[in-house]
Amino acid sequence: MAEIIPSLESIDLQSLPDSERRVLEVLHALEFPGLQVYFSMPMVIERQRGDIRSEADFILFHPRHGLLVWEVKGGGVSYENGVWYSRNRQGKHQIKDPVKQADTIQGALLRKIRKELGESFSVPIGRNVVFPDVTLEQVTLPMGLERRYVIDFTALQSLTADSLMVHFRRWPHQERLPVSSMEQTWLMEKVLNPTFHLTVDINATIERVEKRLVQLTSQQLWALELLHHIPRMVIVGGAGTGKSILARQKALELAQAGKRVLMLCYTEALAAHLRHHVAEIHPEPLEGLEIRTFHSAARNLVTQAGGQWRVPETLQERARFYEQAVPDQMIEAAGVIEDRYDALIVDEAQDFEPIWWLALHDFLKQDALVALFADPAQNLFGREFEIPTDAFSDMVPYYFPLTWNCRNAREIIDWLMRRFEFANPPADTQPSSGYQVEEFAWTMAEEQEAQLKRAWATLKENGVMPEQLAILSPHAPEESQGIQAFKKAFPKGQFRYSSIRSFKGLQAPFVFLVDMDTSDFAAREDLWYVGATRATLGLKTFSGKT
Repeated sequence: MAEIIPSLESIDLQSLPDSERRVLEVLHALEFPGLQVYFSMPMVIERQRGDIRSEADFILFHPRHGLLVWEVKGGGVSYENGVWYSRNRQGKHQIKDPVKQADTIQGALLRKIRKELGESFSVPIGRNVVFPDVTLEQVTLPMGLERRYVIDFTALQSLTADSLMVHFRRWPHQERLPVSSMEQTWLMEKVLNPTFHLTVDINATIERVEKRLVQLTSQQLWALELLHHIPRMVIVGGAGTGKSILARQKALELAQAGKRVLMLCYTEALAAHLRHHVAEIHPEPLEGLEIRTFHSAARNLVTQAGGQWRVPETLQERARFYEQAVPDQMIEAAGVIEDRYDALIVDEAQDFEPIWWLALHDFLKQDALVALFADPAQNLFGREFEIPTDAFSDMVPYYFPLTWNCRNAREIIDWLMRRFEFANPPADTQPSSGYQVEEFAWTMAEEQEAQLKRAWATLKENGVMPEQLAILSPHAPEESQGIQAFKKAFPKGQFRYSSIRSFKGLQAPFVFLVDMDTSDFAAREDLWYVGATRATLGLKTFSGKT
């Protein structure tokens, strides 16, 4: 039997005209191996005044014989004074010229083949007009339609593979047959039966989820309102509760009002992130707003006052320099610099040394706003954070808590709440991403490498781009087995590589946590917590079984 496309089972035969149903049944029963019959095939006819949609009643294809276009007209058929008519129980009515219709479809099919397969590809393309309800005897047909091109009731009922081959052989380019298997595949995939599978665009998912994530909750709006009335306070909340959004929003609000604002954080990566988002909201520079790390601000103030700035080379000496020497230099600089800030806003305030608050105090106006945003659970640098009431008078001696996680998709939050007792619950409107958290365990470094490759292959199949994935490790990238293996496997990808510490305060749609649990340090709960909460849509973890 011939292959019908779409399958006969998927066609509503009862809704078809009797003429088309009978042709379908004849072709389906025909013993002609390799014959494909495309029924009711949509076509686009290109014209100067614009494209129009049309339809081919039947297109027959056989790799050894070529293509035939069949135009079917049911009922009684007549031709008078250049006009075609059909007659049925409802009477006589005018119909489109079947010859012109067949010619139009034949031409459109030829143009489509040349467009998709090139001018050099050719295959016999013929056409037939099919009148399944009438028998042609002693009939003079109009010019342009010869009897041999018409299949009437008698010819249809007696149709065999041999008689159909006669129709195939009437058309030019027979020397190009048979069509090779490769050409047959191209013809089917690009012209006759294209197949595609559209997956959800990952960018659409990211936009949908992140659009919901950046909406301020009633809790965050209340915190902003409180800062209008209580100008010195500490706002605390777990990862994803919106501290950075609030800090950024308050800094922008004050700077737009003409205030001089110093916004600080601990890492340069977070400072760059904050500057980037401020620029997106307010493209024109705000002269009164400075966004820096503490270290950058300290250097700027000390050198502005004429002081020397010499950072030691060793890590131990450098830590002592920032903890002891820099605060003293800043206090001296404050005696030289007359300008004062109207506001101090600090993101990730738990990373600051307590002595730094005293050093910053002298650069503020007496009534300056001080808003500190902190998460004691992200205390990666081992500093005990306390409300600096000794440095800032009128500082409210208790925290304002943010308790809803607004950064991570609901699947990640569910995992965090199972993993960490202190994790924050989701906001009521928290969206789902459709990506469940996946945990991988490995013993040998080669196992982790293989797991990473498979994990990335899965994301890539879903449309994730390299720049949408961050690979984070407890260690610096150059010391991380997982990161180095991933770089070697995908050297050209624009992935984001970082230690968990350096990525604190930042986020990415997808995060791989690598090298976890490979040592006491890499098993620290705060590292796990900070790293996992960097992902907004999808999280995969890779931990050593040791």
